[in-house]
Amino acid sequence: MLAVGPGRVAIVNSGVGCIPACRAESEMVERPLNVLVPFASPLTRSTSKGAADSGLYNFIWDDAYNVGSCYFTNGQRDMLAYVDKCKARGDVDIVLSMTEPATVVHAALVQEFPHLRGPSVESVFLCMNKYYTQKVLDPDPIPHEGLDLDSPHLEEDAVRVAQEIGLPAIVKPASSLRSTGVKKVNTVEELLQAARDLRKFGTQVVMREVFDSSLMRHYVEKYVDLKKYPLATHNMAVVERYIQGELFTVDGCVYDGEIVHWAICDNLYFRSRPDCILGFANSSSLSCETQSRLWQAYDKVLNRMIRHGFDNQEAHLEFFLMKGGDFKLLEINACMSLTLAQLYSHCLPGGDSVRLQLDLLRGVRPTVPCPSGRYSLVGYIQTFASGKAKELVDFDAVSRVVADGLGNVRIIVDPERDIVQAGDSGNILGKVTVQGDGFEDAFEQYKTICLQLLRKPELSPWE
Repeated sequence: MLAVGPGRVAIVNSGVGCIPACRAESEMVERPLNVLVPFASPLTRSTSKGAADSGLYNFIWDDAYNVGSCYFTNGQRDMLAYVDKCKARGDVDIVLSMTEPATVVHAALVQEFPHLRGPSVESVFLCMNKYYTQKVLDPDPIPHEGLDLDSPHLEEDAVRVAQEIGLPAIVKPASSLRSTGVKKVNTVEELLQAARDLRKFGTQVVMREVFDSSLMRHYVEKYVDLKKYPLATHNMAVVERYIQGELFTVDGCVYDGEIVHWAICDNLYFRSRPDCILGFANSSSLSCETQSRLWQAYDKVLNRMIRHGFDNQEAHLEFFLMKGGDFKLLEINACMSLTLAQLYSHCLPGGDSVRLQLDLLRGVRPTVPCPSGRYSLVGYIQTFASGKAKELVDFDAVSRVVADGLGNVRIIVDPERDIVQAGDSGNILGKVTVQGDGFEDAFEQYKTICLQLLRKPELSPWE
């Protein structure tokens, strides 16, 4: 087990190729806890700076995205190969999963090494795979059907699904990050083209946000019960009935089987591009009574997750608020939101998502932060342009904006990254966090900063 007090851990000479097992209390000595961070990036590093500087932890950063790492096998991505690489790290006390891909690795390591705390593979799989999310975790799902992208009868299947669900509909990859590949379709022809696009883009390294079947196949075959979830290895899309409502995000966690509430945020969208997300804001515009009902909806989903082994992990859920007042689950993320971690650090005193997660993983009950009452907005730097990232965003301008005190800016793409359009939601290049006297004031600050950073602002939404 993990040590009771911070810094008290088991020193085990386990040899190469094995994360160590625990030792008895008498064999424990003082040293920082070794924290493995799978799928590390500049953003995970910067978000973890407070915890990394505390002296309690020794962070082990592992970037899977570099071609040449064992995440790629013969040019193809392979999640199981990456898990095996992480297993060979040795002397790891905590696995910190800050993104959905990292959570997949985290769950596998928890299953392999009993001294690690965190969620089960089954619970993470159910959150990651939107098809099974709706079948298993959602108590009242939006009408939907699955579409096998590799089926030789894709055209006939698309016609059948359109008849059963009705049009317009939303087409999304069963497993993806953010809103990558999501498209609204109004005709059977558009539905079929969206499915073909997902089949094509899902196998490209540039679309690394999509968890296509080739990436997950070996992992799923080893860790997921295929008798229970027979479509787990299929390259699936989910087709949902198009519904309209306001979106809200709910963040909390599970600590030793107990649900802990944290914060509710408003999801913000551009009026001119309603499928393109602007960002998130806190404090929420919802009334106290409506927020209470939203927490009840959150708890219903998390209790189902707990029954499938979800524990000692943050949970980030999004819900539609319908005109009649009911809530409909949109999606589940079995980890913190790096975007909202940036927001919470501004508007919630003590609201450090990384330290909260580390407390869960070392067996310390998390402290719920109190809101400051200050309106904060984190907005995405969005584009509908294509090309190299350096052609779309002025990387040199970022430091000038921060130095001038205009806002907190984080660019999340490398200059040489190819930006490819694959849906109605645009592509996210970075994030801007500002504080203001309500939405209008904060939005004007956000817009001013984005205009300084974007090289092709005419290809970004503004209203």
